[in-house]
Amino acid sequence: MNVSLTPELESFVQSEVDSGLYQTASEVVRAGLRRLKEDREVLRPRPPGTLEELEAQLVQSIERFDRGEGLNGKESLRRMRKRIKESRLNG
Repeated sequence: MNVSLTPELESFVQSEVDSGLYQTASEVVRAGLRRLKEDREVLRPRPPGTLEELEAQLVQSIERFDRGEGLNGKESLRRMRKRIKESRLNG
């Protein structure tokens, strides 16, 4: 696999290798990709594991809604329908 880096990122990778923390540029890139993967997993919503977790999530949602942080239902449905239609066309 070939990966192109901007001069700024290339310099950063080289400085990490020069610091002695990593021995190769590949190690730096792998460490960065592991971190990206971890960050994505943290952001991915997970279903509640227990009834208590479900209740807590529902209470949090109600509180957000009461603060005016809710979503516009019509707009949400429009976006969902669009995504479903696109997935059918592309899938």
